[in-house]
Amino acid sequence: YIDDYYGWDWVNNDNDPMDDRGHGTHTVGTIGAIGNNGIGVVGVNWTTKIMALKFLASNGEGSLSGAVKALLYAADMGAKVSSNSWGCPCQSAIIEDALKYEHDRGMVIVAAAGNDNVDALGFLPASSNYAITVAASDPNDLKASFSNWGEKIEVAAPGVDILSAKAAFNNICTAAKGNIVGTNYCRVSGTSMAAPHVAGLAALLLSKNPSLTNEEIRQII
Repeated sequence: YIDDYYGWDWVNNDNDPMDDRGHGTHTVGTIGAIGNNGIGVVGVNWTTKIMALKFLASNGEGSLSGAVKALLYAADMGAKVSSNSWGCPCQSAIIEDALKYEHDRGMVIVAAAGNDNVDALGFLPASSNYAITVAASDPNDLKASFSNWGEKIEVAAPGVDILSAKAAFNNICTAAKGNIVGTNYCRVSGTSMAAPHVAGLAALLLSKNPSLTNEEIRQII
């Protein structure tokens, strides 16, 4: 793609993957917000780089073909970790093929389990054998009431009332919801908030030992 400096936006087919929902910004803050600077929140890996790939519109909806393009792009551009706080109640050969493409290129694939309190086997990318599937835990270290569950879950991470960065244009952090903190932060719950804790950890592990394979990272986590 031409001038894909920050990443790509398959919704508008341009080089401006600006977050107009707030979901991506919130998850990214958990992955890599800089710490020890007296500002806001801290991510799991303070020095990681983020490739912004957008295939969901401001209403949170998108196409499987857009998801495939984003997954393949990430692999082709050399990303090491694929953080997927999205999903569909579906089974899709093209999504599985794209996830296999990432995995075969050594990427660590992290996927949110989903928020329907049902078996994650019915969802993608959560059900994929190539993904580290993440359930959400609550402040008591129990399964969050909304979190999907089942044999595909490999790990749980904090997913209730998570404080992170707020995008300037936002649908998930609003005054009506009462979840905004200060000017640039908000609290949100979901397995979408749990998955980036694990993606950040994968990035941190790779920063310490770049020779680790994606399956070695999976076993360590």
